[in-house]
Amino acid sequence: MHYPFEAGLIKEPERYGETGLSPRPGLSQRDRAWVKALYPPLKKKDYSELRPFESAKLAIMAGQQRNYYIKPEITRLYDIRTFGNSDTVMVLFEETAQGTRYMAGDDDGGEDYNARIQTKLFSGGTYILRIRLYYQHRTAESAVMLW
Repeated sequence: MHYPFEAGLIKEPERYGETGLSPRPGLSQRDRAWVKALYPPLKKKDYSELRPFESAKLAIMAGQQRNYYIKPEITRLYDIRTFGNSDTVMVLFEETAQGTRYMAGDDDGGEDYNARIQTKLFSGGTYILRIRLYYQHRTAESAVMLW
């Protein structure tokens, strides 16, 4: 968050160790409201199921995101990859009793390869895959697949 401060903070930081900053560091209620407005919570309708051996077109524009849930029937090592001429970041989470837990992620970083995650998924588990598109050469030419 951006906050104004008086002249001297950079040249005389010791002074602020005694008096503190105003407003106090951390997220204010206004900050929290602003973040919730920019990043509203996802609803069930915002997710599609990603099934093994079925390709799913991303069909999104730069800056947009696709959200998938994965419910494996078999415990084993899985590959999740994007395909196409695009620049994506892909992140995998596991839903647990304590909340959503980060598992793995990959960003193809605009290089000449696609995002890939290889990890063990467990039967009966629920996983969330989020893919954000940074750049795409042509419309609807990117996809994701799980196998």
